[in-house]
Amino acid sequence: MKPGFMSSVCPDRTLPDLIAAARKYGYEGLEFRVEWDHKHGIELSSSEDDIATAQGMLEDSGIEATCIATGVQLNSTDAAEHEKERESLKRYIELAQGIGASYLRVFGDPVPEAEEDRDRALSLAAESCAAVDEHAGQHNAKVLIETHTNMRADWARRIVDDSGAENVGVLWHIGHHIRRGQSVDEAYGHIRGNVDHLHFSAREGSEVTDADNQRTFDLLAPDGYDGFFSVEVIDPDDSESVLATHIEKFKAFSGEK
Repeated sequence: MKPGFMSSVCPDRTLPDLIAAARKYGYEGLEFRVEWDHKHGIELSSSEDDIATAQGMLEDSGIEATCIATGVQLNSTDAAEHEKERESLKRYIELAQGIGASYLRVFGDPVPEAEEDRDRALSLAAESCAAVDEHAGQHNAKVLIETHTNMRADWARRIVDDSGAENVGVLWHIGHHIRRGQSVDEAYGHIRGNVDHLHFSAREGSEVTDADNQRTFDLLAPDGYDGFFSVEVIDPDDSESVLATHIEKFKAFSGEK
């Protein structure tokens, strides 16, 4: 298991500054939130030369590009909307390969509350994942459905299974389903074997307790999870404190000395 953090923790920092922060605190990976005007310079609008320069900078630093956190939404009940999102996702898949990231985050939420609409939205999400699967494989990338807002772990697993795709998995964020009454153990029972990446937050006063986070590590470790716990704290007042605190939390939960 490896520690990383999202650009959302330090949205005003350039890529060299993000790399410097990762080195300072001992993080091994960076996840790039696109579409939010972060200063890392990794966007669909970036030139091929700029992306190649960024990829080289990361490679030289030894800091891994872990994931492109897109805003692509696969939650509509309208097939035409899915067609638009698929085209955007294909471009992000190409961007991920360019920067050297193995994963892309997409949203399958908010999931409709009405059962009939929910079933249609989840089915269309699976179809969308299947539609980009070959493209993802050709670009050495994997599309991850995040357990975000009301996307329960069982619904995320359903999308993965129904897609029949080889390059689709789950980005596990325990905070969202905990807020909606789904425990860490219950969630993991659904997505075990499909977790490729995690969003990680351990802040005082959060509904996610240290016990919840510890349980996440304890469940993943014996199953051989060797991916990233990527710190997600959005635009904090003190990013240095967030980075310092979370690397210590990561070490404690993972049993590092």
